[in-house]
Amino acid sequence: MEDIWKYMAGGALIGALGMLAGFWSKIKTVLWRIANLFVQQIEIPTEEAHNALVAHLIAKYKRSRMYDRMYGAWYAHRRDGKYGLVPYEQYGTRSMIFWNGWIPFFYNNAVEAKAKAGNKNQGGNHEDATKVHSTLTFVRCCLNVERLLLDACDAANDLTWNNASTEEKAKARFVINYVPKRGDENDARNQHANGLAWYQQGYYRLLGLKPEDLGKMPLHKGRALDNLIFPMRIKNLINEIELWRNNRKWYAEKGIPWKRGWLLYGPPGTGKTALARAFAEDLNMPIYVFNLAEMSNHELIKAWTDMQVNVPCVALIEDIDNVFHGRENVARRNSMMSMMFARDKDSNGQKDDKGGRDSFSPLTFDCLLNCLDGVERTDGIFTILTTNDLSKIDPALGQPRKLPDGMTEFISTRPGRVDKAVELTYMEVADKKLMAKRILGEYPDEYLKMLEFVDHFTNLQETPAQFQERCGQVALRCFWKETHPEQYAEHYPEQGPPPREVYPAKKDFPASETVSDGDFVQVP
Repeated sequence: MEDIWKYMAGGALIGALGMLAGFWSKIKTVLWRIANLFVQQIEIPTEEAHNALVAHLIAKYKRSRMYDRMYGAWYAHRRDGKYGLVPYEQYGTRSMIFWNGWIPFFYNNAVEAKAKAGNKNQGGNHEDATKVHSTLTFVRCCLNVERLLLDACDAANDLTWNNASTEEKAKARFVINYVPKRGDENDARNQHANGLAWYQQGYYRLLGLKPEDLGKMPLHKGRALDNLIFPMRIKNLINEIELWRNNRKWYAEKGIPWKRGWLLYGPPGTGKTALARAFAEDLNMPIYVFNLAEMSNHELIKAWTDMQVNVPCVALIEDIDNVFHGRENVARRNSMMSMMFARDKDSNGQKDDKGGRDSFSPLTFDCLLNCLDGVERTDGIFTILTTNDLSKIDPALGQPRKLPDGMTEFISTRPGRVDKAVELTYMEVADKKLMAKRILGEYPDEYLKMLEFVDHFTNLQETPAQFQERCGQVALRCFWKETHPEQYAEHYPEQGPPPREVYPAKKDFPASETVSDGDFVQVP
């Protein structure tokens, strides 16, 4: 009998627990509603707001040191030229307690539980699969969430807009962004929606380094443009860009679109890309490098709109003649086999159910024109297009033309689309001498020989890249002889002093003739 009572008591207890479990969700709801009279919870449903909020909380609010931490390391370039791992602590991935004065409030972040279930549904919509949610829990009337979010967004915008109040922020504006992102994982990490590198985001705390210690080292000492050998007519163009960048209000008052577009054209090796980078670096503007051959209409429109967060900025479209011949997209026409294999795949190699990256809908020329100057006008973008073959440029972009007196003028189809065509051609004699001085100045004998060569063949057409290589080979041999005389003598046993440069054979070069391998002889 006693055993029966025990079984009955146990059964009653299990039943009571079962009933309690069945009603727990309702009980929890009731308890939360009671607590909600005194406590409020706010959810932030977008990742952009989440990142801005975390950075602002870390910068402006005191926080408890008792929380679960997350550490990691990513590869990054350093200003001293080294490339390696940079350790960091990442905020916002774990729950934390912050203090608003003497009143605490709670921050929490979690990935949606339903996102995991959504990944299992092949026909489901995966748009929200990686969305991050932030929640703030606080005593009612003790935290102004609207003001908090406004301040967080203002702080995030200040990092990208050209209204930085400190020199440190100003130095951070020159960042190279690749569109679309490079496939390498580490390169992708270096590019965020706001155009800044990962180490410049406020939700990372670097260990042992500061954000200003990171980034690609300058290619030259001083101003980038001063280290490039261009005629003064080219270097003076930077004043025009600076005038445009610093006078947005004037453009608005005159009703003129606050944007510019230049077409740089000329043979390969004349410095078109180097000039575009020098402009961006010296004027401290972020530069977006577009690979149109890998983009669809949707991707270009989105990327062009996203640049607005970082204006003024430079949009560089290199070798447009390799993508468009007139209005025809020849890049996609020549890669039909790759498109066959890429069908229904997104940029990560996964099946594309959203129709985002569609290999069978190549970029159209009309879409490019609309981005440059369409219905949804995007101000603050300085567009630079480069080409080696001017004949393949559609007249809608504008083309230079020769006047009867031999002068060149450029007729733009629409201001702000492409306003100026700049020809970069072979080096002038004075510029060759300047480059020779820079490279061979510490080797007087070879420098004088190079000057003699330049004066003798004034019509020899060489690009800056070609003449730099000519001077560089001479300088390298001299440097080798100075630093490793024994090895040099072994390599050149009969030469003695460094040999003279490879000079062109004794002939006159017409202005229209370029050099070839058969034009050179070795002069001892």
